Amino acid sequence: MVNTIIKKSTKALVVSSALAVTTLASAQLPSQWQLDDSHTRVGFSVDHLGFSTTMGHFNDVDGVVNYDINAPSDTSMSFTVATDSIDTNWDARDEHLRNEDFFDVANHPTMTFESTQVNFLNPQQATVTGDFTMLGQTKPLTLNVTLNKIANSPLTGEPVVGFRASAVIDRTAYGMTTFADGITTDVPIQIDGELVEAAETETE
Repeated sequence: MVNTIIKKSTKALVVSSALAVTTLASAQLPSQWQLDDSHTRVGFSVDHLGFSTTMGHFNDVDGVVNYDINAPSDTSMSFTVATDSIDTNWDARDEHLRNEDFFDVANHPTMTFESTQVNFLNPQQATVTGDFTMLGQTKPLTLNVTLNKIANSPLTGEPVVGFRASAVIDRTAYGMTTFADGITTDVPIQIDGELVEAAETETE
């Protein structure tokens, strides 16, 4: 048992150390980041009447992250998801999900997350608590975040942060109660993505 614990602790230390070494190898990391659309996916899955699992994602997601490797406790982030971009690979189902039974995109075109507290458990893992808004209801939500890799991309030469974030959302708490007796109400979500340096905004 002791050897097992030591091995696990050593493995965690090696992973964290590798992340730190990779990060240190990337000179002058920016502190302002944005989601790379081409390498980001916000996915979810729901149980369908016990018969199968339906999976889907959103195609239109924007996000910005303030993250300085030298001051991780000051990290903050915000994400906006266009609800009409939902995609479950079945047009008829997607249209139903867009109407008032579910996301009511005509009246609630976006879902948003705004962090209020970021707690790094180690250099690679953090819990991010924030305000999640869906269907006009705002409630606290905690994301479990893992930093996969921080390094310069071999393709572009620019710095990239790769990450995964996960949480479970009780859709009924936000008023989405349709088919609550047959379709998952506690919906697991997973965000896999990459962050790149935020584009400079022009000012007058």
